[in-house]
Amino acid sequence: MKILKYITYLYHYLKISIVAFSSNVVLYIFLKPILGINFSAFISEFLGTFILYSLLRLTRKPKIKNKIFGFSLQYFISAITISINIISINIIYFFYFNYLINQSIFSELDDAYISFLTKFSSSLIGLIFSSTMTIKLGFYFDKK
Repeated sequence: MKILKYITYLYHYLKISIVAFSSNVVLYIFLKPILGINFSAFISEFLGTFILYSLLRLTRKPKIKNKIFGFSLQYFISAITISINIISINIIYFFYFNYLINQSIFSELDDAYISFLTKFSSSLIGLIFSSTMTIKLGFYFDKK
């Protein structure tokens, strides 16, 4: 029974994550040319975390009643996720600029498309950590 609740919650979490993730990726694509890789990744992740926590708090019962402590926990999880995200982005860009840029399929791609692919890939890596920690520490399985 607990596994079924977990799967149901994970499905709900992923639906909300899509909204947060979409805002995260769009903001990153727009900010990257202006602010660079790391700062735009930080800002976009911060906004995505705010959206994620706010929507989860509206739809699920939080384990931490105090909103400030709940946000603090979510931003702590997000800080680790940001680190994972930025490290992943930099590793992907390292391989892109050092090994893949000369490949014909990658040399024709627009910078916005490369930004989308790198942010999407690194965010999927961060999603594994953040979803596990948010489910484990932040919210109960039951609906509000």
